Order: sequence, then C-alpha cells, then structure tokens
Amino acid sequence: MELSGVPTGGSARVVAIDLDDGPRVRLRELGLRPGGDLRVTHRGAFGGLVVAVGADRFAVDARTASHVRVDVGPGTPPATGTTGATS
Repeated sequence: MELSGVPTGGSARVVAIDLDDGPRVRLRELGLRPGGDLRVTHRGAFGGLVVAVGADRFAVDARTASHVRVDVGPGTPPATGTTGATS
C-alpha cells in the first residue's frame, strides 16, 4: 500500500521508499526509513499529509507519499479519499 492510502489517525510501517537518492536520504534524516513506524495525523486538500515519526511531525507532499510503500496493521481501513482536509 502507498503512504497516501493510510487514513488519518492510522499507523503503518515503512516497507520501501522508491525515490531518487536525494529525497530518500532527506526522508531518512527525518526518521522515515524502511522498518520505521509512522502515524498519519492530518491530510491536506491536495493529497499531502502530515506524518508523525516518534515525537516529530512533518509534511509529505502527495507525489512523495505515492512513492512510500507501507504495511498497515490488521483492521486499519484504507483512506476514504486523498483529497479534502480534515478538521
């Protein structure tokens, strides 16, 4: 599943990041790396989202989120839409 498919409030484990070296290294510096856990805290109007890795939070644009492969726990429903902000 892509990171963009994780619902707000959902948790996942990163499986792979299919990006060029520069963006992949930057995500690794932020703590987003294969084997790491994350939680989606907010969704933006254009498909971007905010993820929490440990105590840190940062935004991921829609293009980047579509290149991050994750594994979600059992019982986590897919996101109902990748657009539209939540309150």
